[in-house]
Amino acid sequence: MGLKLLHKDRAALVTDDGLKILVISDLHLSDENDVVQDLIKKAKKLVKTHKAEVLIVNGDLLNFHLGGKSLDLFDLELSKIVKVELMQGNHEPEFFEPVLVTTNYCFCHGDIDYMIDKNLILGHTHPFYKNSPVFLKGILKNGKEFAVLPPFNEELLGPDVEKEKEFLLGFIFQRKLIKTCEIFGLNGKKIKDFNP
Repeated sequence: MGLKLLHKDRAALVTDDGLKILVISDLHLSDENDVVQDLIKKAKKLVKTHKAEVLIVNGDLLNFHLGGKSLDLFDLELSKIVKVELMQGNHEPEFFEPVLVTTNYCFCHGDIDYMIDKNLILGHTHPFYKNSPVFLKGILKNGKEFAVLPPFNEELLGPDVEKEKEFLLGFIFQRKLIKTCEIFGLNGKKIKDFNP
């Protein structure tokens, strides 16, 4: 079992149940832009580099229910090389699964409260610090680990985790479930401790 943040790639690699699981979040695909080809290329490279056996796209696949053709293309291309699990976020209709659970981890977007006694891997928040995307990683009050991934789509922005705390999305923030938290930059360096 283990969690490795792939900082410069805006992704995480989880080893659990004997599988290498690559996790990305927040694609926000639209049929009106060309970003899907870049995201396919980037995701394929990560899958191959890390020899991932499963790719979890942890919600917000679409942008306000739009982008179905782009999502179909993304799924088709990645499914050629890896098992793909598309998770429901707050931008999708409810025909995607909202949560995926392995022995030690719970993967969910973070918009709906799925607090169980597992380590959590979330998206949804789009965490930024001083205009740069960041990871949030820490310990919940129940003693389990959590990680909040930045958006995989590099065109997206998000709230500054220190200056705009009221805009931090997700049940772990609203319910004040965090015991300790650290902010990590895309260079892999810890920026600072964070008290949400």
